[in-house]
Amino acid sequence: MEKNQSLEVFLRRIITAPKTKQTAAVESALALLDGKPEERMLYSGIEAARLCSFSTQSLWRLVKSGAIVPVKIRGMTRYRRSDLERLAQGSVMP
Repeated sequence: MEKNQSLEVFLRRIITAPKTKQTAAVESALALLDGKPEERMLYSGIEAARLCSFSTQSLWRLVKSGAIVPVKIRGMTRYRRSDLERLAQGSVMP
């Protein structure tokens, strides 16, 4: 990840994080700046697409084709890290 993108992600996480979660947001953003991968279980659509280096449209196509199954939590759509890693390894079927 380029420094400018890392800084943008860092600032966005700090600014958008609720006060109760700012410490976790800072730690997560600092880990990204250090080049360490995040160890979260679930990612938003934008985060998942960025993590896999493709567009959100491509992510939606994968969902529509059944290659990846999103998790719905209180109206939010999230993607499992394990599914994203499986895609990265070239295996599309569960």
